[in-house]
Amino acid sequence: MSINKTNKINQVETVSQSLTSAKSAALLQYQGLTAGDISTLRDKIRASGGRLEVVKNSLITRALAKIGINLPTTLTGPTAIAFSDNDEIAPLKEIETVNKSKEKTFFKYGIYGGKLLSAEDLTKFLSLPSKSALISQLLGGLKNPLQRMVYAMRYNQTQLVLTLKAVSEKNK
Repeated sequence: MSINKTNKINQVETVSQSLTSAKSAALLQYQGLTAGDISTLRDKIRASGGRLEVVKNSLITRALAKIGINLPTTLTGPTAIAFSDNDEIAPLKEIETVNKSKEKTFFKYGIYGGKLLSAEDLTKFLSLPSKSALISQLLGGLKNPLQRMVYAMRYNQTQLVLTLKAVSEKNK
């Protein structure tokens, strides 16, 4: 067994483990981006809780097969994998932002919950708010009824005090 083959086997193992442990992942075409653009994209993805790795197409295909996902078509062109380790959506939204501004990248496939998503399904998936936005919406929704209840209780107390004051002034 040559060192090159050993490295390939290790890389397939690493990618398949990363795909299994990631909350979501996306395969993307990055041809046309400069090295600086890719570096900036990597930094943005890292800042939002993910990572970007460039992997050979044949190794991606083998890693996906190892976890039970078979691609409907053969991967062509340079492909990178974006792994979302903390938030399912936030790192992938960074890629979508670059997709819109550069128009040189595009999603090939997505992986979520051990299932393969088409580029269209992945785009729908990315239209969902991020985890932090959903938590904020939930907390806002929980806080609103409590605020109304406090207001209602204060209103009733205020009305009671004003009524008692009016009665006491009338009796003087």
